[in-house]
Amino acid sequence: MFFLFLTSGLSGWYSTSGSKIVDSTGKTVRLTGLNWFGFETTNEVFHGLWAANLEDTMTEVAKRGFNTYRVPVSATVLAAWKAGTPNKAWGNNPMANPNLEGKSNLDVFDTFLAECKKHNQKVYIDVHGVTDGSYMDPLWYTAAHPPEFIITGLEWFADRYKNDDTVIGIDIKNEPHGRCEQTEAAKWDNTQNQNNWKHFIETAAARILLKNSKLLILVEGIECYNNIWGWWGGNLVPAKELPINLGSYQKQLVYAPHEYGPSVSTQKWFYSGFNYDTLYKDHWKDQWMYLIEGNTAPICIGEWGGHVQGDNAVWMKAVVQLIGKYGLSQTFWCLNPNSGDTGGLLGYDWKTWDEEKYAILKPILAL
Repeated sequence: MFFLFLTSGLSGWYSTSGSKIVDSTGKTVRLTGLNWFGFETTNEVFHGLWAANLEDTMTEVAKRGFNTYRVPVSATVLAAWKAGTPNKAWGNNPMANPNLEGKSNLDVFDTFLAECKKHNQKVYIDVHGVTDGSYMDPLWYTAAHPPEFIITGLEWFADRYKNDDTVIGIDIKNEPHGRCEQTEAAKWDNTQNQNNWKHFIETAAARILLKNSKLLILVEGIECYNNIWGWWGGNLVPAKELPINLGSYQKQLVYAPHEYGPSVSTQKWFYSGFNYDTLYKDHWKDQWMYLIEGNTAPICIGEWGGHVQGDNAVWMKAVVQLIGKYGLSQTFWCLNPNSGDTGGLLGYDWKTWDEEKYAILKPILAL
């Protein structure tokens, strides 16, 4: 299987045209990346730096055709950076990363960005949790931290990097979810209720874009809408009737659903004998591919991945077929080996690659 993609080099700022992400000259660009997590955990820095050299790891990632990183962070980390109190006790291994000794986690992030620039790679962050390790929480606020906590952190981040086109976007909050019948669940409507995802996104995006109008705003779905169910962050059915409105910045909008296979959780579309055609008809078309079919807005699959076994391998190969056929942007979950329900591209030595998994992805990478 081989796919030919007409994409320009990843330089400058991006916007959108119909269902494509484009550069400043109007040429199509395709984000073909991966997630490297850690800043959203209690470590508050990339995982793996205890074993592997940052620059060596990134050189290999670039060599293997990944042109974009999605970097999960917590709003707590952003707040500390904003306050001028970045974490300096994140536990560097000087044998692996002597140049990071004595550096704060913000210094590590800036070193990472400089390395991305060397490899002509792009970065977008996502607020994975309000506080460290809180990624399972359904909403973008808690009793102790109102929505403003995330927004002010992202305003600061957008302003700090407004002159660095390595940072191309912000995925405002990871995996809003909750069951339709639950009171404290993410919903999508035209109200100004605190748990209305659409209202929060439009409010946050307006303030972020005042700091840097060139950033892409990546918007995930919710879990349940009118008793139609999807993955956490994966259900974009409501965007058909109630699209996100960024006003004069509409061309900065990218929808970013999450998509997983049966090894993560069973779903009604994973029945015996499922394949690409059934997945498209039963799931992808109505959940988010209608945005591509209608040339409405681009899709970047912000998370997808899993173990290469049984039906999960069938699903992974079908997703590769979908990405290849439509030239979709994507950031694979994940580089890290220590994601319990999916595994990663690296082994636990943080140096050895899972070549079987990588071979599945290779046809859709920037090689």
